[in-house]
Amino acid sequence: MVPEGTIQKDFPLSELGKKQATALAQRMSLISIDYLFSSPLIRAQQTAEIIGKSQSLHLKLEDRFREMDLGHLAGMSEDEVFERYGDYLRTRPYPKMEYGYVNGETPEQFHDRVTGAFEEIIWQPFYLSDTNVVLVAHGGVICGILLHFLGLRFDGYLSFMVDCAGISKIDARHGRPRIRYINDTNHLNDLRLHSS
Repeated sequence: MVPEGTIQKDFPLSELGKKQATALAQRMSLISIDYLFSSPLIRAQQTAEIIGKSQSLHLKLEDRFREMDLGHLAGMSEDEVFERYGDYLRTRPYPKMEYGYVNGETPEQFHDRVTGAFEEIIWQPFYLSDTNVVLVAHGGVICGILLHFLGLRFDGYLSFMVDCAGISKIDARHGRPRIRYINDTNHLNDLRLHSS
């Protein structure tokens, strides 16, 4: 979870985030996981380590699953961002994620990076097998992958609500991708661990 009022950076899990990750790991312990991949950003990595510990899994970090590169904005307060880039931000479509203007990624670059990695590392090697692969990533990454399987490109808008520690499941039926569910947070309900 990124501290409120701060533009995303590589923050560790908060205490709430650790509780959410533990609840997620308990839910994931109900399935036999064959491979565990994660973004290298610390909050995703910590979540994946908690999941992997329960099944003695080897965690594979993949840089291409990190969240969108925000360039110079990463770690700034919202006030700092508007002070430096307010004129641009007031004229662009909101809340479009477009950071090429501050040496970050454009939506097109982000889409190509994430979907290319997913196809290469997870989908193509495993979709025809009876293999359970878990990817711990970020909201933008998950939205990009879901849009890809719907035949759409990530255009800079978060088209799906993705909560911290939510589960989205994609499987294959007759060799084609099937989105089973998006953002399942039932494992957080009893513990009242929702972040929103």
